[in-house]
Amino acid sequence: MNFDQKLNKSLFIVQLIASFLVVAGHFTADALWYGKPFWLIALNKISFYGTVLLAIITGFFAARTFETRNPSWWGYFSGKIKYIVTPYLIAGFLFHYLISKEIPHTVEAYIDILLGKTGAHLYFVFMLIQYYIFAFLFRRIITKNNIFIWIGLFIGIQYVYIQYLHQGWFGLTTRHIFLTWIFTFYIGHLIYWYREWIFTFLQKQHAVLISSTGISVLSLAYFAISSKVYSAVHLAFVFATILSLLVATVLLFDLEKWIKVSFRKGLTFYIYLFHSAILILLNRLLLSTTDGLIWVYTNKWYTLTYLFVIYTLTLIIALGIVTIIKLLEHLPRKKTAQHTITENQ
Repeated sequence: MNFDQKLNKSLFIVQLIASFLVVAGHFTADALWYGKPFWLIALNKISFYGTVLLAIITGFFAARTFETRNPSWWGYFSGKIKYIVTPYLIAGFLFHYLISKEIPHTVEAYIDILLGKTGAHLYFVFMLIQYYIFAFLFRRIITKNNIFIWIGLFIGIQYVYIQYLHQGWFGLTTRHIFLTWIFTFYIGHLIYWYREWIFTFLQKQHAVLISSTGISVLSLAYFAISSKVYSAVHLAFVFATILSLLVATVLLFDLEKWIKVSFRKGLTFYIYLFHSAILILLNRLLLSTTDGLIWVYTNKWYTLTYLFVIYTLTLIIALGIVTIIKLLEHLPRKKTAQHTITENQ
């Protein structure tokens, strides 16, 4: 396995960890209504790493797509409509139905679906769509040669927008707007373009790697025990996550051969989209068949078991969706191949 293959597999493993953290974040937000033990509060705080990791890695793979495939506007946007926008809208309808227990039938309901307001987590996908549009339009302007200049500008834009410019238009939070994440995504571009230098340096400079690992662990501990809750877009949190991503990826270089997972396009995206639906449905099932949820959330081992059940079910469903999509993609190719064989005969 060459360098890029090992790197891509390592990043996919980090994506899976990030998707678990996202699930843990929404799960613990519910669990904290029933009690506030330290371990649950800490898990809730560090779960914010999940969305930041997903944003950075998305930027990494987007930069790779632009460089290796050079997609046309039609090929690029038709793909995003099929694999990002359509599932996002389906998820919006689903969460509207789960929360309101009725099919959307008003203009306000449809606007909420379009803006990612029906599910608490759909803001990220609404913002992700903005990123994909921006990244395509600026793909020839923001390049490897000038990325450091842009990164400096994006740090300022991200900070100023969050602190001073956001006004809550249309009832949207700061997290809904791409400018809140612009630096975070383009760090992924920078890591892609300078990947060989960055990861080779960390692999060879053991003192730097050990120091970086120590800083990552201390940062994690700080965010877990701090009385202040750091949001995912807070720049201090973003910098800590960047360092943690680099360290984790380097460590996985030596471990990935022992981890038997294969890359699945879209897997973590579908985990992100539908995990809250699984959580809502399982909660309702327990409420209808047992004495409520308190017996789960007041016992540490029951709580952890329930979390892993939710993640496992979501993972299985996401794998099913990915498999179905892959089969549907191959059908036209098979028909074309059979038609060609028939004509040749």
